[in-house]
Amino acid sequence: MKNFGGAMDLSSLGGDEGSVVVSAWLVPADQNTLRDYLTLSEKVPVLMLISDESQASKEIKNMLEKILAASEGKFVGIEVSLSSSPQLAQAVGVSSAPAMLAILAGQPAPLFQGPVQQQQLLQVLSQVLQLAQQNGITAQAKLGKKEEVKPLSQDHQAAIAAIENGKLDQAKEIFQKILVEYPNDNDAKAGLAQVELMVRLQGKNLDELDQLMLGADQLLASRNPTAAFSHLLDLFAERRDDRERIRARLIQLFFLLGDTDPAVLDARRRLASMMF
Repeated sequence: MKNFGGAMDLSSLGGDEGSVVVSAWLVPADQNTLRDYLTLSEKVPVLMLISDESQASKEIKNMLEKILAASEGKFVGIEVSLSSSPQLAQAVGVSSAPAMLAILAGQPAPLFQGPVQQQQLLQVLSQVLQLAQQNGITAQAKLGKKEEVKPLSQDHQAAIAAIENGKLDQAKEIFQKILVEYPNDNDAKAGLAQVELMVRLQGKNLDELDQLMLGADQLLASRNPTAAFSHLLDLFAERRDDRERIRARLIQLFFLLGDTDPAVLDARRRLASMMF
């Protein structure tokens, strides 16, 4: 699913087809790379090393590279040079090196500043991993070449612009138009699902069942897909006459995460067991 701008980006709820590809476990940072890794931190914990030309920085960088490789994709790393890119370090509130931060869901948190022993670093990273898992940041990265992203069609771009300008009805119409012409356009399906979710979250013109299902939307928007799906599945079990609408809502929300997301897989299994 594409990122639909600043309105509400729910693409981070699920892995993009379940995988995160990086060119190296530790990459040098520029402004664009840092922006990419802030987005990446929605899926996998990012470790940011602030370094300079000191021996202490070189030792920690060597230590970090080995730890990242041994983690087999549980973390990815980005290095900000205090010498060549001081403005990037200042952006995260660091003025001296070596230092390290963890970035989870776009939020940097300081881990240490100054020299550190490997055992101390491993203990800190274990806590970072636990915190990431508690917040659903559980994707696993792999090394490789990123696939080129196809440019968006004019209709998709128009829909995104409508969302960013708060014109949700217009965006909905555009996505529906795309799906009439291209019924298998998954980006349009996900875009329509996101727009309809945003409309429902406004709480207007909801009938009784929509009011009951609204709790799932709120949980999903709060990055708790497991609870969101459980909410709908419980309704599915209780309200037999409304099962088709509830099932349709589940399928719609599945598109926001992707079929490989663990929460989606678990919910699909539970739904199948209740239907047959």
